Parts: sequence; C-alpha cells; structure tokens
Amino acid sequence: MQAQPIELGVREGYARWAASYDAEWNGLIAIEERHAEEMLRDVSLGATLDLATGTGRHALRLAARGARVAALDQSPEMLAVARREARARGAAIEFLLARLDDSLPFVDGAFDFAVCALVLCHLPDFGGVVRECARVLRPGGHLLITDFHPAAVARGLRTTFRDAEGTYWLPNPPHTRETYLGAVAAARLRLLEVRDLPVREIPPGYAREAFIREYADTPFGLLVLAAR
Repeated sequence: MQAQPIELGVREGYARWAASYDAEWNGLIAIEERHAEEMLRDVSLGATLDLATGTGRHALRLAARGARVAALDQSPEMLAVARREARARGAAIEFLLARLDDSLPFVDGAFDFAVCALVLCHLPDFGGVVRECARVLRPGGHLLITDFHPAAVARGLRTTFRDAEGTYWLPNPPHTRETYLGAVAAARLRLLEVRDLPVREIPPGYAREAFIREYADTPFGLLVLAAR
C-alpha cells in the first residue's frame, strides 16, 4: 500500500523539488504554457518582471522574445537552476532572491509586463502580491496570473510531486475563482481575459487516462490577463 504523501511547507517543498522540476511531465504546465503564449501574442513586453520565477521557464521564454527580464523567487534552489539555464542559453536575466510577502524591490511603474505563475495557490491571502504587481506596472502595462485552478483544489486535488524518497504535497489554501478576480479588481487593474482550462486539455502522456476520465471537465488551470 502506498504511504500517504508527506506534507511540506512551500519553502521546503520547492527546495526539494528544484532538482527534478524541469524533468517532470507536468500536465498543468503543458496547458498553461500553450494558453499563456496565445494570450501574450499581442502584449508588449519591454521591461518584464517574472514573479516567483522558479526554474525560470517563463523568464527564459520571454527573454528569447526580446524582453528585458527581472526574475525573482524566494527559493535559492530554484533560482540556482534558473541561473544555470540562463547561462547555458546566453540569456541576460536579472535574478533576485526575494520573498513574496515583502514589498517588491522596484520603484513604481518599473515594468511593462509582469507574470505571476503557479504560485498564488500556495498563499492564504495573495491580495497584497497582486497590489504590488500593479504598483510596479506602468500605466498601460499588463499582468498575467496563471495558477492551479481553485476548483481543482476544491475537488481534493493538490500540488504534488515525487522523488526517489516519496510523494509530497504542498499547501493549497482554499480560494475561489472570485478570489482571483476580486484581487485584480482591488488592485485597480482592468480585467482583459480569463481562461479556465479543463483537465481534458492535458496532452496525451502527461497524466493517467483514468485521471483524465474522472476529472475531464474539472477546471485545472486558471489564467487571468489584466492591464493597469
């Protein structure tokens, strides 16, 4: 019988996950990246902030599009992976170690675009993070939020990863779709587009067929595009 997954805090969890994060076939990332590219097709990047960059997947892609990217994360282990990959690709990205619950270390209106990907689902209250994102955007700048859909969490799904020693869960406090849209409105951002990505969009090979059958129409990813 499989042991119950081990509960880890966000800091410890991403420290452990960093070594294998980019090697996983992650169904949520697979659908998130495709939709994010579509939503950003006509967005001017310029000076870009990647908030909670992790291993730098968005930062690297946006830098390849010509953006001047600053990328921050609270995990030294994830940032170490991102820095190695940036050096390997010759990408000039400014990486910073910073906590999400602190004020962002940038002046007002410093960025044309900001992305906050797959992280707010770990926070009990993320309104302050969204307000900080709005503060550092110039007028007319854009914010893209992507996340594990709160409807999936409500159905009992969790942020989960595995390594040679076991299976782990990370915190997913309860939120609703309205929590995200309310945070955007409270930050005085203009809502442009919302996409709810169902489990059935996961490409073949990224999840067990039984999982996709059971949860097919459950929203799995949430993407919100807003402008200041």
